[in-house]
Formats: sequence, C-alpha cells, structure tokens
Amino acid sequence: MDIKDLFTAQELEEHLGRAYFYRQSIYRMAEDGKVSSYQVNGKLYFSSQEVLSAILNRLANRIRLRLSRLASHLRISFDENKRKLISVYGFLDKSIVTADAQNETEEELLRKIEHKGKEVTNMLDVSVDPHYYDAPPPPPHHPPDHPPHGRDIPPHEEILEVLRRIEDRLVRIEEKLG
Repeated sequence: MDIKDLFTAQELEEHLGRAYFYRQSIYRMAEDGKVSSYQVNGKLYFSSQEVLSAILNRLANRIRLRLSRLASHLRISFDENKRKLISVYGFLDKSIVTADAQNETEEELLRKIEHKGKEVTNMLDVSVDPHYYDAPPPPPHHPPDHPPHGRDIPPHEEILEVLRRIEDRLVRIEEKLG
C-alpha cells in the first residue's frame, strides 16, 4: 500500500463525512481489528477504502439485525466524490433511503430505514402479475357430498379453502422474490 493512499482519522472524517465517519469510530474499529492502522512518524494512518468498507459492512450487519426480513434485498452505496451520500436501496417499493454523511449519523440512517421497513411491510399486497386477475381462480376442491356453492358448505371447508388460497399466494410471492 502506498503512503499516498493513507489518511489520518481526522482527514478521513473530513473527506468522507464528519457525522457518519467520525474519527472516534475509526479508532475503535482499529482497536477491534476491523481496520488496519499504520503508524508513520508517530501518527496513525488508515486506508480510506478499508475504513469505508468496514463502516458500510457494519451498517449492513446492523440492518440485518433490525430488519432481517428486508435485509437480503437491500443494497448500500456511498458517493464519496459528490455529495457524500450513503444510499440504501432495494426496497420493494423501489424507494431509496439516504443519509448525508456530513450531517447525519448511522443511528439516524438506521431509524429512516426502520421507518421505511415498517412502511413497506404495512403496504397493501397487490400482485404485479398483469394476468393474475384475467384468469379465473382455480375451482375449489369440494367433497362430493357437499354442494360447491351456497350455505351448505361447512365452516371448516371454507377455512381450508382460504388456507389453500393463502398458500398459493405465498408460493407465487416467493417465486417472484426469487
């Protein structure tokens, strides 16, 4: 690694974003062995890419802990050149949650993601298959001694039919999610 690729924690804080990449977290990660530190002339230096990778991996782990149902679909990116934005995308509603690394902390970003996750899990579930409503529903299974429609269907048969439909729906959702 070349010395020109190394920065002090204070330089990284300014370069990557003061609020999100604060120097104390960089020192803690070095103490925990999550990033390498290099001592040159009595000062500690760190690789910008290694620090960035470690902090984004920490964010990914925290998202996995808090939003395990959505975590496998989410992706994280960081734009260090322009606006110093951390973006979390991959939500089912195609939205993106961002944090300004200069002014927002990891905890603030996690709260935004949690809010978005609650919003997404509370959304109405509508099929994205355009032909889903065109096709007639499959005929319900009825024992020969019960009429297919009407009030003579025992309640347990109605419940079983609802459960079959829910299972079919879950299978279709799982197939779409991959």
